[in-house]
Amino acid sequence: MQAALAYALAGFSGVILLVLRREDRFVQYHSLQSIGATVIACLVAAVLWLFSFFPLLGFLYAILLRVFQFGLFILWLVLIWQAWQGRWVRLPRIGGWAERQIL
Repeated sequence: MQAALAYALAGFSGVILLVLRREDRFVQYHSLQSIGATVIACLVAAVLWLFSFFPLLGFLYAILLRVFQFGLFILWLVLIWQAWQGRWVRLPRIGGWAERQIL
């Protein structure tokens, strides 16, 4: 259950649980994955935001941002559900990084 809370407030709850639950590798893994996913999502959102400054790309920005937000929401729900079920879900690149950090 605590691993699912790592995703509740994006990276913020991940940082809190990472500090509070140092002995639980499962919670650490999901906390680090939550932090990594939040950082990547913010970077992608920043790149999409830059598109808004270009007249022709502004329209694409609006569409891409909505698709990106919807995809993030679905991913967030899946990660919470999988962590709640006790599964070690591994996101590409981020999951491998999280595993290396807890070893």
